[in-house]
This record gives sequence, structure tokens and C-alpha cells, in this order.
Amino acid sequence: MNLLDKYVAEVGKHLPRKGRADIEAEIRSTLEDMLEERKQASIKDEAATVALLKEYGSPREVAESYIGPRYLISPRIYPLFELVTKIVLSVVFGIAIVGLGISLVGSDLTGIGFLSKVGDAALGLLGGLVTVFGNIVIVFAILDRTLPASEFKNGEEWDPAKLANEPDPDEVKVGEQLVGLLFLALFLILFNIYPEVVGFGFFDENNWVFIPTVLSNAFFNYLPWINILFLIEIGLAVYLIRAGVWSVATRVANLIVNLAGIALAVAMLRGPALVELSPERLAGTPLAESAGTLIGIGSLIPGIILIIVIIISGIEVSQMAYRLFNIKYETN
Repeated sequence: MNLLDKYVAEVGKHLPRKGRADIEAEIRSTLEDMLEERKQASIKDEAATVALLKEYGSPREVAESYIGPRYLISPRIYPLFELVTKIVLSVVFGIAIVGLGISLVGSDLTGIGFLSKVGDAALGLLGGLVTVFGNIVIVFAILDRTLPASEFKNGEEWDPAKLANEPDPDEVKVGEQLVGLLFLALFLILFNIYPEVVGFGFFDENNWVFIPTVLSNAFFNYLPWINILFLIEIGLAVYLIRAGVWSVATRVANLIVNLAGIALAVAMLRGPALVELSPERLAGTPLAESAGTLIGIGSLIPGIILIIVIIISGIEVSQMAYRLFNIKYETN
């Protein structure tokens, strides 16, 4: 084989079997024509061939010019892959953290044993995340190569004029709704099934000391109402994800839920203490001397959280009311 034949054969190694012969023949014909032009310019054969092939490009680059860049997961399916990956990894991480907290509360580990358990849990979480991510990649790589392109098209012809349009204010942001669903579910699981993990801990020299269940009976009296509100929010979020757009009815429902949440937060803020921390609970621990300070801080934290909730909910209520007013104004 001469240098030209070797080059064409090398290009063929990077081409798919189907259509390889036709592409090789086309490349060979093009190179022979170009080489003939150089021979007429009195350039030696070998020098002309080397210069021509160098200018034409490496075999891999030439092959990619025919078949395009190759992806493990192509751009057509990547947005869906990214969304699913974020959701699944967030859920796995949340479950692992809750599981670690439960196992630590139920154990008597202290010092090195505690750190070892946390380290093992971290390594296990890392391995789990890598495994889950790998499985997602494999599944989407298979889907990318087996499903027709039409499965990933939205069916709507792209219109450049839409670039000048403002974002649709009624479009549901699926990512925000999914993140909200995750945190709502974690809250319901934590405070209804594993309330004993809510507490605080500290190191006493080499010993880990944990004081569980600092929530008062007053908090658990409010918990049924919190559950009802959160379940309604979960149902509304699921409905919005399926619908894809906000309607007047869903905006009104969201407005009512936020107002009810503000009312509940205000009642909790003005009601009995939500944290049950007393000098008796700290007696016998190194924190007994600082009991007064800790009790004061513990009583402030729920109030700060509730104030933040009220402010955020108030902003959402204002935005929702403003949008409803604009919709009514536009329809009149």
C-alpha cells in the first residue's frame, strides 16, 4: 500500500461500517485529483503526497467531518438526562443523610467510633452516588441509541421571532417544583416518623454527646396542621408539573395556601415555645454551666425561622396577587 492508501485505510478505522466503503472511495478520489494538480506543478510525488495529507487533516478529524462528533449522551436527550440526574442524586443524598442521623441517634458510639461511622457513611454515600450516576448514564446512553429522534422533539416548529418575546409568566418552572417536593417530603418524613433526631450534639473531649427531641408538645400540636398544608402543597406541585402552566385557579389555590401558611406561622410565633430546653435536660453535661445562654438561643432559633417563612411567603403572596390582578386587568 502506498501512503495515500494507508491514509484512506486509517480514516476508515474511525468510520462506521455502514457507508464506510463509499466514504473511502470519495476521499481517495478527492485526494487523487488534488495530488494530480500538484504533480502538474512539478512537485515530487512523495513530497506532494505528504504535504497534501498534512493539509487535508488527521484521519480522525476527517472521519468526524463525515459522521459528526460522537457523544455518549447526545444533545437531544441531555436536558432530560440532566434533570433526572439532579432529582435522583438529590433524593439519594437526602435519604442517606436521614439514615445516618437515625443510625447515630440509635447508637452509643463516641469519639473515634462516631467519626469512623460518619466516615464509613460518607464513603458509602459517595459509592452509592457514583453507582446511581453510572446506572443513569447507561440507561440514557441506551435510550439515546434505540429511541427515534421524534421521541425527543417537542413537535413545535422553532420560530426565530420567539427570541424577541418575553418569557411566559404562566410557564411552570419544573425544577423549582421538584426541589420543593423533595424538601416537603423530607420534612414530613423527619418530623412525623423520626422526630427523635431533631436535637443538638457536641463533643465532650473525645465523647460525642447528643440531646435528642428538643421539640416541645406545642410543636406537635401544630404538626397536624403543618402536615395538611404540606400535603396540599405537594398535591398542587404535582398538578402544576403535569399541567405545565399556571391557571387562575392554581394561582388562587397557591395564594390561599400561602396565606394559610402565614397565619399558621404567626400563630406558632405568638404561641407557646416550640423548643423544650431546660436546665434539667442539660444537667450532668458540660453545657450545664451555659444552660441559660443555650436556652435563650434555642428559644430564638424557631422564631427566626418562622419570621423568614413569613417574609418569603409574604413575597410569594404579593407576586401571586399582582399576577392575578394583571390577568383580571388584561381580560377586561
